[in-house]
Amino acid sequence: MIWMCIFISLIIGIIIGGSIMYYKARYLLHDQKTLYNELQDKKIKLNEYQKELSNHFVYTIELLNKMADDYRHLYHSVKKSANFFLPNTHIQDNIHAFNIKKTTIKNEQLPIVEAPLDYSSNVEDTIKKS
Repeated sequence: MIWMCIFISLIIGIIIGGSIMYYKARYLLHDQKTLYNELQDKKIKLNEYQKELSNHFVYTIELLNKMADDYRHLYHSVKKSANFFLPNTHIQDNIHAFNIKKTTIKNEQLPIVEAPLDYSSNVEDTIKKS
C-alpha cells in the first residue's frame, strides 16, 4: 500500500513538473521570437538611418560644390566688371593679387616638433628592457 502511494505521488509530480516545464519553455520561446523580431526591426532601422545619413552627406557635398562654383562665377563677374568699368586703375593689381592668394584646403596635421615629456626619446631601449 505504501509503495502504491509513493508511485502515485511520483507520477503526479512528474505530470505537474512536465506541465510547468512545457508552459515555461513555451513562454521563453515566445520571448525569444519577440526579441529576434525586435532585433530584425532595429537592423532595418539602422540600415535606413545609415542610408539617410550617407544621402545627407552626398547632398551636402553637392551643395558645397555648387556654392564654390557660384563664388567662382561671382569672382569672375566682379573681375570682368572691374576690368570693364575701371580699365587702367590699381584695382586690377589688387584683383590679380587676390587671385594669387587662393586658399587651398588640405587635410594636414601639424608637425610634431618633439616628443612629449612623459615618453622616452629612445624607443628601442624601452622595448629591450621589457
